[in-house]
Amino acid sequence: MTSDQGLRLQQQVDLALHRIDMAALIDQAERLRLVGELMKHWGEQRRQLGLEASLGSQMGTIMEWKGAAPRTGSSGARILMAGAGLDHAAAEVDAAVAELARGDERAATLAKLAELRYFHQITIREQVRLVGLAEGADRTYRNWVKALHLRVFAQLAARSGRVRQQTVRRVTMRLVCNIDAT
Repeated sequence: MTSDQGLRLQQQVDLALHRIDMAALIDQAERLRLVGELMKHWGEQRRQLGLEASLGSQMGTIMEWKGAAPRTGSSGARILMAGAGLDHAAAEVDAAVAELARGDERAATLAKLAELRYFHQITIREQVRLVGLAEGADRTYRNWVKALHLRVFAQLAARSGRVRQQTVRRVTMRLVCNIDAT
């Protein structure tokens, strides 16, 4: 993937996350479509990068070069284009799916469905069989996918709430000269 494609994809993901933030203004069908797009992006990121970040260690460089690595003349930090793990949107979806997997039996089944549908991309028939639904239950399968999207949306909304975004406690400040008066 080129950097232009990655930048465009990140802009699309940012737009989708913004739309999720504005969920009260968007109808449910649009929300489900946006969550579906985010989950497709998550599956693509997981297939390409996995869960590991492929950053080399200093000791690995020392072992590879039997000492200090040769200097190439270019100094400074370089922006890592690939191998640095999931992007923010995919990491949030991954955390939401992991939270589902830690839930009750139905939530764990939904997490398994997410893995099968978006990460492994197996056929619907195999998904139905592995999740444990009745063979040929297309409508039931669609209801499970809808439930999956709704649960992931709820997790994303909870993870991106106002409380998570504030890093500083907002309290009223008192002047030093007024401390004795209190």
